[in-house]
Amino acid sequence: MSTPCISSRVRRSGPAGSFRLLAALLFTGTMAPALAEGIEPPTKGQTVYVPIYSEIRHGNVTSSGRSDSTLMSVLVSVRNTDPSNPIRVVAAPYYNTDGVLIRNSVQTPRVIAPFGIFELFVELRENAGGSGANYAIRWDAATPVSPPTIEALHSKFQAGYSVAFISRGRAISEP
Repeated sequence: MSTPCISSRVRRSGPAGSFRLLAALLFTGTMAPALAEGIEPPTKGQTVYVPIYSEIRHGNVTSSGRSDSTLMSVLVSVRNTDPSNPIRVVAAPYYNTDGVLIRNSVQTPRVIAPFGIFELFVELRENAGGSGANYAIRWDAATPVSPPTIEALHSKFQAGYSVAFISRGRAISEP
């Protein structure tokens, strides 16, 4: 019964109404994966790109050509979301704004138990990364698992003001 009612509404609204309905249906269909955020298929590993803002530029550009900047400390957390299986963080290369490797923060693989967490820390005083620093965290597992959640909490707390925000990692490759 409801289908004829919808059809008659589309007919009454003319070609423009039909186009709007079709556009809405297409938009909904193409957005379905984005609307189901958080549900990723199991995998045996990934490399995850994590943006790191160890320095934030702000204010106005001065006559010297530079803006003000504030250093941030960054806590990167790798959270194993699989309830049954461990994962391993194999490497965590840290790159600066120019894409130059600063260091590998994981010298030997680190096992993360189910629902466990592994953390990396970029100190407030460290300014080698710059505003475009990043980690490319590589992890693996013996069997397909739920991919970990990898986030970076950026913060600076001092008298008068505080700044804190999170950047999320994004898988860029699988083995």
